Amino acid sequence: MVADVRRPVDRWLVFFALSLVAIGMVWIYSASAIKASQNHAAATAFLTRQLLGGGIGIAIMLALSQVDLAPLQDQPRALWVTYFVLVGLLGVVLFFGPRVNGAHRWIRLGPVGSLQPSELFKPLSVMIAAAWMVRHKEAWTTRRDALPKLLELGGILLLPLALILREPDFGTTFLIVFVTLMVVFLGGAPKWIFAVAIPALGALGTAFVVLSPYRLARVTSFLHPQADPLGKGHQALQSLVAVGNGGLLGVGLGGGKQKLFYLPEAHTDFIYAVIAEEAGLIGTVAVLALFVAILWRGYGIARRVGDGYLKLCAMGFVLLIVVQALMNMSVVLSLAPNKGIPLPFISFGPNSLIASLICLGLLLSISKDAGSA
Repeated sequence: MVADVRRPVDRWLVFFALSLVAIGMVWIYSASAIKASQNHAAATAFLTRQLLGGGIGIAIMLALSQVDLAPLQDQPRALWVTYFVLVGLLGVVLFFGPRVNGAHRWIRLGPVGSLQPSELFKPLSVMIAAAWMVRHKEAWTTRRDALPKLLELGGILLLPLALILREPDFGTTFLIVFVTLMVVFLGGAPKWIFAVAIPALGALGTAFVVLSPYRLARVTSFLHPQADPLGKGHQALQSLVAVGNGGLLGVGLGGGKQKLFYLPEAHTDFIYAVIAEEAGLIGTVAVLALFVAILWRGYGIARRVGDGYLKLCAMGFVLLIVVQALMNMSVVLSLAPNKGIPLPFISFGPNSLIASLICLGLLLSISKDAGSA
């Protein structure tokens, strides 16, 4: 790809995503100020950490937006080096990382904060799957060749996914598997493979839930939250109370009550409920509309770009963002069991914010190779 023919980045995509970041900063402060004060910290403690993560993430986003991803399909050495580094970091997290809320997901970096390798593996999984599908596209025409190649791709992703699942982080594992399956589907894999793979993965996921007491408890509390309103069902019920309190227009920024220690994780996984209470249905629909707008721009980029590898990467990156958003919103609205997955760009968590901005930067890079909208 000749560098001087690349176009400017998709500015609308930048606007929609940074609007979500700005919304997140406002409601992180609203949802976390009292919690921070109770812990004898400044009311802006969580906001300050998120601003730092946002600054780092935007710098990485801008850098990645200038990188040409097309050569990676023919020279994938950078992908493999990143793969082995992240697998090593996932092993370090699992065996040496601190245990926080029953999970090993972070590597402490002293006063700088922490590193969550599973977040960084999400965009890498898309790039590996896309490169694999394009490199072996001749195999997808025959059943004899297709299955071994897809099994090889599954083997490449198996180890990091097993490490992420062992942390445990079922939500991130599900997200990566779903999005990579979509990349494989869009990449031209035979349809019969999905008729076999989807039931098999469904059975495997069911087994993981049934054989894990805490996962089974999450599903049970999702189905019958009122059976244990002060225990397993507390979070789901309080989230619905927050949504109900908001009505059409909300109670006003800062006026929500559920964040006052009624709703656990109000500034992280359940920040959408705080937005619902304080900004009402109008606010929640506005947030949803911004994610739909990102999907629209991302699909447009994928449709217009000519390179097959970049096309698959674009769809994968935008699906990572939008599917994760829908998963989080479903949990907040009690449409799905709690998976402990944040709302992209909005929930508190510098690692999650940086990972979302990395996906955005890679998508912006591809937008420079796409035709005008």
